[in-house]
Amino acid sequence: MRLVYLVQKSWKMFFLAVLYGGMNILSFVALRNIGAGVFTIFAQCKILTTATFSTLLLGRKYSAGKWRALIGLMLGVLMFSEPIWNNAKSFETETEGNQMLGTAAVITEVTLSG
Repeated sequence: MRLVYLVQKSWKMFFLAVLYGGMNILSFVALRNIGAGVFTIFAQCKILTTATFSTLLLGRKYSAGKWRALIGLMLGVLMFSEPIWNNAKSFETETEGNQMLGTAAVITEVTLSG
């Protein structure tokens, strides 16, 4: 009786657990195909996607100052990682993976985490 109750009430958590597991698999796919530096740069977008989805889905309002702060944070990350973007060898991995697949995997992971 208690097991039936737990199964009925935990389907939402099961969905989230499967989603989280899928995000971890996407992280491994991305890291296999692109460099760790590029992965880290894209992973920093999680903050911005979380704010965007909280606005769209939850109806939360952010002031213009908070949006500027989020965009400034993103620009700061990009400026700090500028040597990675200018170095063409950072896009190459030891395994010569598929950069498009890796980039798509990390962007999908960032979007799902929002």
